This record gives sequence, structure tokens and C-alpha cells, in this order.
Amino acid sequence: MENTVNMVETIKPFTEALTASITPGQIVALLAAVIGVGMAFVLMWFGVRKAISMFKKAVTKGKISA
Repeated sequence: MENTVNMVETIKPFTEALTASITPGQIVALLAAVIGVGMAFVLMWFGVRKAISMFKKAVTKGKISA
């Protein structure tokens, strides 16, 4: 129990400095950026899969389809 109390007292200045320096607006901006980049990668993944599929069909069947 004493170790836990000692650890809490040791970490307390760090947590106070961290909570004082990071605002909720910054957290929301970070989450929005991560979601935006993630969506771009997902859309790119589907686009690449579609392009590969179209290329394979064009080579095997001799037709280009959308």
C-alpha cells in the first residue's frame, strides 16, 4: 500500500503538467486528423482493389468494365 501512495505522489506533478498543457480542443483536433487520414487510406485501399480487379478482368477477358 505504501508503494502505491509513494508512486501517486511521484507521478502527481507529471499528471498535473500534462493535464494543464493538453486542452480538449487539441484532443478533438487530433482525433479528427486521425479519422481523416484513416478514411483516406480506406478509400485508397478500395480504389486500389477496384483498379487491380479491373486490370485482371481486362487481361483475362479482354474487356474493360467499370
